Amino acid sequence: MGKLLTIIVVAGILSAFYFYVPVPKDLENPWIFRLTHCLTRIIHSIMYYEAKYSDVSSGVFANRLQFPMPENNNNSLTVTTTEFDGVRVILFQPNLPTTKEDQLLPAIVYFHGGGFVLGNPDVMFGVTQRMCVELQVVVASVDYRLAPKYKFPTAFEDSLKATKWLLTNAKKYSVDARKVAVAGDSAGGLLSAAVSQSVKDDSSVPDILFQALIYPSTQQIDVNLPSTQQYHAILGNKGVVCKHDMAMFIGLYAFGEFRQDYYDAFMTGTLTSREFRETSELMQYIDHDIILKSDVRSKYYIKPTSQTDNSKLWDDIKDVLLDVRMSPLLRKDMTGLPPAWIATCEYDPLRDDGILYAHRLKNDGVRVSLKNYEKGFHGVWMSDLDFVVYEQMMTDFIVFAKKYVNPK
Repeated sequence: MGKLLTIIVVAGILSAFYFYVPVPKDLENPWIFRLTHCLTRIIHSIMYYEAKYSDVSSGVFANRLQFPMPENNNNSLTVTTTEFDGVRVILFQPNLPTTKEDQLLPAIVYFHGGGFVLGNPDVMFGVTQRMCVELQVVVASVDYRLAPKYKFPTAFEDSLKATKWLLTNAKKYSVDARKVAVAGDSAGGLLSAAVSQSVKDDSSVPDILFQALIYPSTQQIDVNLPSTQQYHAILGNKGVVCKHDMAMFIGLYAFGEFRQDYYDAFMTGTLTSREFRETSELMQYIDHDIILKSDVRSKYYIKPTSQTDNSKLWDDIKDVLLDVRMSPLLRKDMTGLPPAWIATCEYDPLRDDGILYAHRLKNDGVRVSLKNYEKGFHGVWMSDLDFVVYEQMMTDFIVFAKKYVNPK
């Protein structure tokens, strides 16, 4: 009995240490955040050891986490599963009055988040359903293939194929091809930005109406931004998405496998070569002063001083990480890209990726609406958890989108 009690106590202490996460006073719904943290820690830890110590060429267990598509109990729309050029999508279509059945509607192509490794359109069902109902638009939620089985640029290619299919077959779905927007959260935000750029460069299809980027990742070479430092100082390697998670997810997508050299360099902030940091014109797009001079918090910022010259690794990985389909922030000319709505959250290591992207767009004359939600965290864009911040974000998005899908 004594041994059993000791085991229970030790297990309890270890569990408390593993699952405990300090929560800032102004973070919304701290207990939901803690519960979300516990769930993601379990999933991410299993992924980490599976990716590190086994063959993941056929995928990881997280790819197989299936969430059944909720039933559509809303009579004002029809939900179907179909394919756009071989890519599975969930299609939300408003049920119009008989007098308007021939009306062409705007559309939004939506890309879910999950670090290119997790998730599917079913997880975002409530979000995309609400977009359809409140905006009276067709919504196509894309089920792009996941890493590590399908590495970069598969997620981008699936997303672009689905978008271009809708643009070129719009009338089949009662859509106005001149009014097709893209939207996505986290990895889906990156895909939205990259797809917008690619469509802009393709004269055979209409331009995107607008791009909505919810706490997007926009670059993969600087992991020492003020928001990353702030998150690590407050939450460490805990919470929904920490530095450890980003290293794992981006590595699995970029290379289709767990690379210890990449992971170690990411964790120490030494991904690039010294020559690149000192001479590349691309570094101007990741200028920390842009963040430090803005009105967001940078309390924990320490200017990076690493002199590490990781040139061997950098030569091996730079072609992937500098590709604008992976790092849309690094595109040299943003002129003519679609108007953007960009939402960032204060307690999110990716906060500054969104701010830097908004800065680039504005400097090149693109209309941008940027808002940082001070009580929000990465993962708050979920319809089923009753977050006040989510409601604020969705309301702000609807107001923005109506200017384009239903201009007065």
